[in-house]
Amino acid sequence: MQGSDLVDEILAEFYKAWAPPPVLSLSQWAERYAYLSQENSAEWGKWHNFPYQVGIMDAVTDPRVREVTVMKSSRIGYTKIIDHVVGYHMHQDPCPIMIVQPTIEDAEDYSKTEIEPMIRDTPVLIELVGDAKAKDSKNTIMRKSFPGGRLIFVGANSPRGFRRVTVRIVCFDEIDGYPIGAGQEGDQIKLGINRTLTFWNNKIIAGSTPTIKDLSRIEKRFNVSDQRYYFIPCPHCKTKQRLKWEQLKWPKGKPELAEYQCEQCGQMIPEKYKKWMLSHGEWRATAPFKGHAGFHIWSAYSLFPNAAWGRLAEEFLDSKDDAETLQVFVNTVLGNVWEEKGERVEDNTLMSRREIYGPEVPDGAAVLTAGVDVQVDRVEVEVVAWGLEYESWNMDYRVIYGDPETKDLWDELDEYLLTPWTFPDGKARRIAAVGVDTGYLADEVYKFCKPRIARRVYALKGKSRPGESLPIVSSPSRNNPYRVPLFTVGVDVAKDLIYGRLKREDHGPGYCHFPPDREIDYFKGLTAEKALTKYRKGRPYKEWHLQKGRRNEPLDCRVYALSALTILKPNIRRILEQLGKLSGGAPANKRARPRRVISSGVG
Repeated sequence: MQGSDLVDEILAEFYKAWAPPPVLSLSQWAERYAYLSQENSAEWGKWHNFPYQVGIMDAVTDPRVREVTVMKSSRIGYTKIIDHVVGYHMHQDPCPIMIVQPTIEDAEDYSKTEIEPMIRDTPVLIELVGDAKAKDSKNTIMRKSFPGGRLIFVGANSPRGFRRVTVRIVCFDEIDGYPIGAGQEGDQIKLGINRTLTFWNNKIIAGSTPTIKDLSRIEKRFNVSDQRYYFIPCPHCKTKQRLKWEQLKWPKGKPELAEYQCEQCGQMIPEKYKKWMLSHGEWRATAPFKGHAGFHIWSAYSLFPNAAWGRLAEEFLDSKDDAETLQVFVNTVLGNVWEEKGERVEDNTLMSRREIYGPEVPDGAAVLTAGVDVQVDRVEVEVVAWGLEYESWNMDYRVIYGDPETKDLWDELDEYLLTPWTFPDGKARRIAAVGVDTGYLADEVYKFCKPRIARRVYALKGKSRPGESLPIVSSPSRNNPYRVPLFTVGVDVAKDLIYGRLKREDHGPGYCHFPPDREIDYFKGLTAEKALTKYRKGRPYKEWHLQKGRRNEPLDCRVYALSALTILKPNIRRILEQLGKLSGGAPANKRARPRRVISSGVG
């Protein structure tokens, strides 16, 4: 071999060694290099793409696409797609990446159960990321470094996670499970997108199971995308169509025999054709493309055994008779938003139900409680009359203006709370119990409540723990400088009960009455919050949020008045008997009715 040939051979080997890896799409990379780990996959080993996953993955590596949105059900393999986004960019296109999970705990769990096993079991990745357990390792559970980039995990409930971070790619996972805002910082998706703006080739990826119509974040993002659906051919007439739940049919009592009915030819399609149909399918956009690719995919497309059509039919039959379980089915199986029907409480509806009663306490009511909400320049007070089984009458709603750091305001409040009320037997009685919130100026509230404990003026502290059933009122604590009994109020449960009662249309147990002089602002405040359905590890729960532009003091006052009643525990039936308004076991609410209903136009 001549010297020049030897030099050429050495140079060729040098360039081969330092040449960049071949340019692959994400789906090509996954098919060639990806592996499934034993601890998070039923069938572990070499990865193979489902046909519908290819289009979603390739949108991530398509330079024309800046944003990718996936509105999905469960059981379609979306988590693995995000895993492959990470693996691809570690190996093929190194850059800084951020993954945002609903909570810090979710982010830690995702790092430990998905990313770490993927790195360990993927040969092309294992040498790129150091061992987090090594003493000199720069890698932790929440941050991992690799040549040319880094991976950061963030919880959407942590405002600190978005600070001092610059990334090219951000993946938002289960965005409908995010709390509303990261502390005082604002919307997490906006915060995450802002972290990418220094890169001309940034990529925004968001995916989630949807929740409630018009409140779902993933629905909003999908609606501004090009709205792609996966169209697959009928094996009989070859017409391509997207799968719809209403076309899944089965013999009565035999959901396991479910088949799909073609919309074009009407022929029934057995499950055995699904794999062939998927392999001949294609993604079709139904709206203009403006750099934002949106995908909707649901369980009927999945090739997982637990997503067989018969299995989905059985799940529907198990859930269809209960609104809560049916919502879970619609969200997690169909990948669709849940549209509440008759569930919302409208302010105009409540206003139209106003009745003529008062100023005396009406028949059927036995005891009065009050709820007090403290604000920076005022206190707001609601006085509620209670009857059997929580039937209630709004007796008064008062706003007392002043500085809550001064004695004058509290003296005026005390004078108001001492006001006697005329009961159905003609006798005057005072408010039996009062709940005062300590959320603002707690020391002032303690000083007000302490000398009035004998009058049952209670200090309250609201507590929200979404997903857990806290009692309406917990046993009091004296762990405060004034040694005042402080009762913790489970505000989520209380609001749930109140909204359930506001929806009742028939007089009697739980019904809420309102007098003619309540104006629309009061009802807007009473209905100011909405319960959003969230998911934690696949399980739904309610989380209450204030609607934009609303104030919720009337709702808070009702919560505190209910809490005061719960602490008091009066025997309503016995009191009504003493008032002569209950005899022979007949419910008091059957004995008295308002004279007429005030129309919504009367102030």
